[in-house]
Amino acid sequence: MTVRRIMNANPVTVEPDTPAGDLRRIMLNSGTGFLLVTEAGQAIGIISDRDLLTPAQGALDARDVMDTRLVTISDECSISEACSLLGDSDTPALPVVDSEGALVGVVSPRDIVRGMAQDEGVTRVSVEAASIYLVMTRSREYERYWLEKVRGYGYKGAITQVGASTDRLAAKLRESMIAAAVALGVISEDTREKIAVSNAVRDAYIQLSMINPGLGGGFKMAVVRGDGRVSVAIFGRFGHALVDGPEQLAVGYSVI
Repeated sequence: MTVRRIMNANPVTVEPDTPAGDLRRIMLNSGTGFLLVTEAGQAIGIISDRDLLTPAQGALDARDVMDTRLVTISDECSISEACSLLGDSDTPALPVVDSEGALVGVVSPRDIVRGMAQDEGVTRVSVEAASIYLVMTRSREYERYWLEKVRGYGYKGAITQVGASTDRLAAKLRESMIAAAVALGVISEDTREKIAVSNAVRDAYIQLSMINPGLGGGFKMAVVRGDGRVSVAIFGRFGHALVDGPEQLAVGYSVI
C-alpha cells in the first residue's frame, strides 16, 4: 500500500508571514498537531505544537517559528517506508510532494492509523503488524477500534503506557507490559508466557537503546498474541526534563 492511499490531501497550511500570535489559534481550530508553512505551492517549513509551547524569543511570524528541516516523500512511497522515516526523524509529519516539489498532501502517524483502520479490504494482518497499528493509535477512539479489530483476527491485545528514567526504563517496560497482558487476558500467570512477553519487550528495548542510549522517556506499549507467538510494539519519545527526542518505534516478538 502506498502513501497516496492514506495521505491527507488537504493539510492545514499557513503563509510565512502569518503572525506568530495566530498560529496557536489556527492549530487549535483545525484540530491538528502541526502546520505546514508554504510558499508558491511548496512546503518550506513545519510547525509542531511543541514549537508553539516554547516559541522563539521575539518571534513575529511563522517564519521565525518554523522548522525548515523537512523530510518529504513521494505519494508512491510505501507506508512502511513512511513509518520508518517518521521514526527516524524528529518531525510530526511528512509533506508529500510531486516530481516538481509541489505539495500534494501530508502523512502523519494519525493518517497512517486512520488509513489502515478504514481499509476494510484488509481481512487479516500479522501479529507484528497488529501490534504496530495498536501502539500507534493516538486517541481512545482508535485504540478501541484496533482492539476490536485485533479480536476480530482471533488475536488478543492490550495497551499500556510507561514513563521512567534511564536506570528504570527497561524494568518498567517489562513489568508494565507483563502486568497489562495478564490483566487483560492476553497471557495467563504461567511463567513461560510471562517470559515470552519479557523476551519480546527485551528485543524491542534493545532496538530503542541502540538509537538513544542513556535516556529515559515516555512510551506507549502494545502486546498482541496469536498464531503461537506474541509481539510487543513500543512507540514514543526518549528525553528528559523538558527536552524530547524524536519519536521512535520498535517491535519485538517471541514464540509461546
